[in-house]
Amino acid sequence: MNMQMICHFNVTDFDNWQTAFTADDEARRDAGLGVLQIWRDADSTTHAFVLLSVNDRPRAEQWITRSNALTSDDNSTVTHASHFFIQTA
Repeated sequence: MNMQMICHFNVTDFDNWQTAFTADDEARRDAGLGVLQIWRDADSTTHAFVLLSVNDRPRAEQWITRSNALTSDDNSTVTHASHFFIQTA
């Protein structure tokens, strides 16, 4: 089953968030996640969107829980996050 996860992050500043997000690459890979695409809001620096490939949903869910609990992972750049597991219809 081919699954992805789309994430929306409210951030304090896109560039600072992207630096922190990039630094968390090893934790994402350990969770079986691969970055497919990153988008920024065309009209604001406070919204980021990420499409990730998901190889192991339970590990991906653990990454979400860990990411939501540890603000040090994002250098306090995320003020709110939403995650959705998606499949091609």
